[in-house]
Amino acid sequence: MSGRYEQLGRQLRKVRSALAKRDPKAISVALRRATHLASDLALEQVETEDVAVAIRELATRGVIEPALAERVAARLAAAGDREELPEELVVVERARDLDRLLRSLEHGAPMPELPFTPLDAPEAPTAESRAAVTISGRHVVLGGRGGEGLIFVDERPVGRPFRMVAAPTSKADVRREASGRTRIAWDAEGLVVELGADHASATVLEPAP
Repeated sequence: MSGRYEQLGRQLRKVRSALAKRDPKAISVALRRATHLASDLALEQVETEDVAVAIRELATRGVIEPALAERVAARLAAAGDREELPEELVVVERARDLDRLLRSLEHGAPMPELPFTPLDAPEAPTAESRAAVTISGRHVVLGGRGGEGLIFVDERPVGRPFRMVAAPTSKADVRREASGRTRIAWDAEGLVVELGADHASATVLEPAP
């Protein structure tokens, strides 16, 4: 995948952070950048210079849900560099669609709509060791303490505690499935975490010995 996937996730995360801080300027900048990145990603997939055509072609291929494609195609085709300070409800609607577009492109299949909420998550409990990876603009963290591990998504615990002596230190291998699930494997430590399509559930498939 090109670096634009990560960049789009980062900008959408900035939108969420700016919503929590109620910073209209930061919201506008991040949303505009996210919109341009979404256009670039669509054009990477289809041989055309018309972003609306590219989005609709992706729907025809079964990568994007048709109704989402129509909304996004219209917005991306009309997007420009003019600074805009849309109302919060409009921001959430647009960013939620871009988030769904990003996940659909990453998984190669239509993904479910997820809530797009301000990023005001509480701090995660203190951990003796940590491992982290960013998935679709969301920080997934493994925290280890007292021989147990726990998974956090944007600092919120998901799943159940599991046996883990220490958080993995090797590089994670991320594999996305058409079902929406994401497998995060630390092969050196023999640990595999499956993140649900809702990003609110996670399962440890192969606990570390």
